[in-house]
Amino acid sequence: MSGIVMVEGLPGSGKSTTAHGLAQWLGGRGVAVEHFAEGRVDHPVDFEEVAVLTAADLDAIAAGSTEFVEALDGAAERHGDVWLVRHPLHPSLPAGLVELLRVHDAYDGDVPAGLHSRVLVESWRRFGETVPGPVQVWECVLLQNPGCALVARADETVDVLARHVTQLVETVRSHRPALVYLDAGDPAPTLERAATERPAEWLESVIAYHTTQGLGLRCGLEGFEGYVEFMRRRREMELEIVAGLDLPTLVVAVGDGCWSEHEASVRAFVSEHLDLAGRAPAEVA
Repeated sequence: MSGIVMVEGLPGSGKSTTAHGLAQWLGGRGVAVEHFAEGRVDHPVDFEEVAVLTAADLDAIAAGSTEFVEALDGAAERHGDVWLVRHPLHPSLPAGLVELLRVHDAYDGDVPAGLHSRVLVESWRRFGETVPGPVQVWECVLLQNPGCALVARADETVDVLARHVTQLVETVRSHRPALVYLDAGDPAPTLERAATERPAEWLESVIAYHTTQGLGLRCGLEGFEGYVEFMRRRREMELEIVAGLDLPTLVVAVGDGCWSEHEASVRAFVSEHLDLAGRAPAEVA
């Protein structure tokens, strides 16, 4: 059995809880499943803490230190005209080199939007060309992370983001992808609650991220209200994109807090998508 279930939604909508619970439920039914939570550095398609280097970037590093070049020899993965360095998976890399690599981080570094989109699509395509294995449960990689890179940072349009997301879906079509989108409605109540529950450093960080660059900067968004307004716009963009995807999709309105009902609807959707009811226990695994 194969399949990809992607879980998306705004911060605080319940993505992590839903994805974790879904993976446990599938495992309990004898399904071979792999759950990749948000932030996993070993993700099969996404680039969490991955540096994207061009030939010019490598030349600049080589000009500064032969030691760094030698260290990269066993860590850099070449894909066409770019090199990927998953530095958390190589703890022996010199600290100075790691600092340089962070400048070229796929999501938080100086990687142009066009290059970011290209290398991510190619990564998804490589996975799509593999033999389908265990059912995959992924968080945040279809909408949230691309939106951060292309909209929050690069201020690209919703059309550019939609084309990118559509490409990602097409590259893994043979793995039978599906989407669960958790919609909590207006983000203000959830974000206000998060602001009281999380450290002040977290709040300062997310406000700065969404208001001092890209879309937030262009629109003059400021402070906590600016962060909330950004999330309102993000919700509109994501729902517009979701509506246009050629992809089995379940949009769950979770704002009422009836989580037992929402959990049941997600399980029913995934069960139908994977055809669990029509398979004997031996076939499920």
